[in-house]
Amino acid sequence: MKKAIVAICVVAFLFAFVPTGYSLTPKPATGQKIEKFTGRVTSVNLENSTIVVQSAKAGMTFDVKGTKLKGYKMVANVKEGDRVTVQYVMHEGKATARTLVKK
Repeated sequence: MKKAIVAICVVAFLFAFVPTGYSLTPKPATGQKIEKFTGRVTSVNLENSTIVVQSAKAGMTFDVKGTKLKGYKMVANVKEGDRVTVQYVMHEGKATARTLVKK
């Protein structure tokens, strides 16, 4: 009986602290689509939480606060010259990154 109670407590504790997986980036509004942009990182600004990515045709600045990262542990690990793909939405006139994937 004690083992069952301990097991239930452990499971309840784990459920209480398991990350929910919600993104801190804003959810796209109805009709707003998620765009993709691939290129090389030319600038990383940790103070403003922005990165600049340059492709062959254009360059874009992305707000990376709350961005889900793949291939990086944190935004500070993103280096100039890295090839990345950014999924983003336009929010209040700014490109807000939802995911940043290292290529």
